[in-house]
Amino acid sequence: MNKPVRKGRKCSIINNKNVKVKEVENNFFKPSISEKNGIQLVKSSFKNILSIGISTAGSAEIEMSKIAPSSHIIATTIDVEGMNYTKKIIEEEGLDTQIELKLEDVSEKMPYKDEQFDFVYARLVLHYLDNTKLEKALKEIKRVLKPKGLFYIVVRSRNEWEAKLEGTTYDEKTGITKYPVYETLGTKNVKYLYRRLHTIDSLKEFLLKENFNIKYVKEYKEECYKDYKRTEKVEFPNTIIECLVEK
Repeated sequence: MNKPVRKGRKCSIINNKNVKVKEVENNFFKPSISEKNGIQLVKSSFKNILSIGISTAGSAEIEMSKIAPSSHIIATTIDVEGMNYTKKIIEEEGLDTQIELKLEDVSEKMPYKDEQFDFVYARLVLHYLDNTKLEKALKEIKRVLKPKGLFYIVVRSRNEWEAKLEGTTYDEKTGITKYPVYETLGTKNVKYLYRRLHTIDSLKEFLLKENFNIKYVKEYKEECYKDYKRTEKVEFPNTIIECLVEK
């Protein structure tokens, strides 16, 4: 019963032209453990930061800009709607000259110089890439990282409860797990998710192949959300793998 009330209230606030989008997000946005852990890795001395997959409402990028005010932050996504939504918030915060939003596919060659970034942040995005695309992405990330640069990764785990639902299949060649969307089970139109879920060992194998220096890797449960704006929680906490590496 609480969800419809919360949604309705949020919509009514957004429709009020006198209220900024960021003020709405401050009231409803739920931070996450893994997002906080990644942000805490940012140093004030960082000059160039790459965030692969724009965070909800630009929250992570905005916090990074506060820690490293002289940095240039590039945040990428393939989601046009999500980028436009976040762009309004970035502009409201007066950070549009520091935080640059771009439509960009991480599985393609990056348009950046070698050794350009001090820090690369990739939370809950690389698990959308199959084995081949992930290898290409990691090569590119290593190329654009500065020597001793930090790379923060968070991916969904093979221990994901949703990946144990009836109807789940695994493609050994691509590494992709196909599993049903919980809410659609038992209906005539079952929908599926396609992700390259990882174990700690599989993620380490990919990273070590590119000669990254693994600082730590850990697996834990985290409250995740169904939607970009984090208004609808999943039924149970998801299992994720968090990792920090150095070039």
